[in-house]
Amino acid sequence: MCGINGFNWPDNEVLRSMCRVTHNRGPDDQGYYTDNRVSLGHNRLSIIDLSPNGHQPMSNEDDSVWLIYNGEIYNFQDIRSDLLDQGHSFKSKTDSEVILHAYEEYGEECVRRFNGMWAFCIYDRNKNRLFLSRDRFGIKPLYYFADRERFIFSSMISAIRCHSIDTGPNDRVVMEYLAYNLLGHGEETFFDNIMSLPPGTNLMYDLDGRTVQLTKWHSLNESGEASAEQIRTAFTTSVRRRMLSDVQVGISQSGGMDSSAISCIFDSLHDGTFPTFSYVAPGASVDESRYIKELGKLIKAEQRFTTVDKDSFLQEIEDFTQAMEEPVSSVSVFASYRVMKLAREHGIKVILSGQGGDELFGGYVYYFGYLFYQLFRNLKWGKLLNEMFLYPRHFKSFYPHKLFFFLLSPAFMRQFAWRRWTNRWINHDYLEQLSQNGDVRWKRMNLNEIMRLTLETTAIPHMMTWQDKCSMRWGVECRVPFLDIDLVRTALSLSSEERIHRGRTRVLFRRATEDLIPPVIRARKDKVGFETPTDALFREKEVADFARSIIQSESFRGRPYWRFSVVEQALTDHLSGKAGLGDMLWKCINLEMWMRSFFENKSRNSRAFHATD
Repeated sequence: MCGINGFNWPDNEVLRSMCRVTHNRGPDDQGYYTDNRVSLGHNRLSIIDLSPNGHQPMSNEDDSVWLIYNGEIYNFQDIRSDLLDQGHSFKSKTDSEVILHAYEEYGEECVRRFNGMWAFCIYDRNKNRLFLSRDRFGIKPLYYFADRERFIFSSMISAIRCHSIDTGPNDRVVMEYLAYNLLGHGEETFFDNIMSLPPGTNLMYDLDGRTVQLTKWHSLNESGEASAEQIRTAFTTSVRRRMLSDVQVGISQSGGMDSSAISCIFDSLHDGTFPTFSYVAPGASVDESRYIKELGKLIKAEQRFTTVDKDSFLQEIEDFTQAMEEPVSSVSVFASYRVMKLAREHGIKVILSGQGGDELFGGYVYYFGYLFYQLFRNLKWGKLLNEMFLYPRHFKSFYPHKLFFFLLSPAFMRQFAWRRWTNRWINHDYLEQLSQNGDVRWKRMNLNEIMRLTLETTAIPHMMTWQDKCSMRWGVECRVPFLDIDLVRTALSLSSEERIHRGRTRVLFRRATEDLIPPVIRARKDKVGFETPTDALFREKEVADFARSIIQSESFRGRPYWRFSVVEQALTDHLSGKAGLGDMLWKCINLEMWMRSFFENKSRNSRAFHATD
């Protein structure tokens, strides 16, 4: 896992500045290439073939093609074998060199052969172009800026800002984040004129014409019917692929099904003990210590734990804000940041994560609202009434019922109800000036459609960005077994009843893993992940004082995004215990800190992070 930087003119000084910013992504090595047309820089985190043969920028034999690359191609050995048969030769054992020769052999279509995660740039000197690509699910980030003369790209927004470019807060993106909790759902970032290359997309930059062309190369498709046995086989294969490493591999372990299943498969394939890293919240209702320790009785894991308390929060929140580069919607992301820091403190460079299981197998409870709508639309009213009856028996909630009736309502009533009863602290007039789109999840969809939306557009893109930035802040590579393309294609074949049925989530996945994980975990109905007790945290005196200092500041008061008096009253109500509004307060405070960090404190804008910090 690495950091990549580049632009379309020679300038060693600026290139080195960019690489200093991305140093945390690859603290093991650094390399540069410049000619009269381009500047390319690379920070390396050595995972496979730790020798100097893995140094980048990397070229082919005649130096006509150059590569800088961030990611892992898990099937690179199979592709390497095919390329050897085609007459290619290799000087290293890296997947990086396989990408180079695959491009020589197959051109830009080479990406369709890759199973993995990546963001890379190939400089083709003969064709005088830059070829950039991002993996199918956006697991690895890639940002760019382009005007009539310049093209700049990087793994980090902060590195692009080493250049003198025209940028500022993207208020439309800010308002959609505050109003709808939407992040990473399009090409735009929180920064004007700095774009994110969409998942599953190639970018071709013509160095002569100075033009940018984007091509969507990936779309989701099924692979026939899927049984519990096929899911188990595909899942096991995915975990095995992600164990490939020349350094020790650990696991980010919650007490849920997804990371527990990964740990159990890993345990069955691995000789000896291995480390797991977990966030816990002692004494809180969201604490998962019981489940994590129960799993520890079954596997050969050395379990490590961290938490989020007032001291760690206040000490690290500025560093976290800088590392994330854009606002995030939950303190749970900070918990993930703490877990990755813990892994690095124990010398771990590679972590497996359970992200993606909910989107594949139906783990979110709000999916029930769309299942209700699907059954209603298909006139399956008996099943609808049964599901509507069973859900509250399992989950002690009527949230999907409210969502179902919301979806049934006419569009104007949905907009009225949302504006009248939710997010009253938002400046709705300003929102309407900037965005008429609403929330894409308000569209009437069946279960399959909403799950594809979360996989391609809403949940997965922003969660992958958060995960990458939390882990790479500490020089840790995070791998995601649930987003293996073979497993995804198999899971897409599942019927609605194999995902959600009789008030239960993840029906077929539970069956596929029933002999793997402890019954107490397999029987869980709640979903926690790294959820933090945010309400309690913001009532701690020191944190409350910090929150008050932010919200009552002149800069906060003057922002156009919210109704200040409503936010101020919300803080009072929260601190008094009259309401639990920690998540809302976090969004406001995190946004204000982001504004100050990136636009009002110029000395911090190009800060470099070091894995040894």
